[in-house]
Amino acid sequence: QDVPLQFNDSLFEHQAERDLAAALVRISTAVWPLIERSDYTRALKQLAGLGEPVDRFFDDVMVMAENPDQRSNRLALLNQLASLFLAIADISHLQPTD
Repeated sequence: QDVPLQFNDSLFEHQAERDLAAALVRISTAVWPLIERSDYTRALKQLAGLGEPVDRFFDDVMVMAENPDQRSNRLALLNQLASLFLAIADISHLQPTD
């Protein structure tokens, strides 16, 4: 099943969801111009500001909620977060050195 990228803030049940969404909007506004200029160091520093809202989200919110609309909405929020990080670096391509 495809996870949407757009979330619906009217479906948020917890403050942690609202806080993460607000932080994503604020930080993505700052990060996208940095990515376009290939200023990945500053972009990563901006993304570090998501640490606290992400931690609180996972502490307070059950992502896989029984309600399918809430579950899909929470997954969309996380999908947007992942997309922002992947625009800078896909660490799955890193290979360990011996």
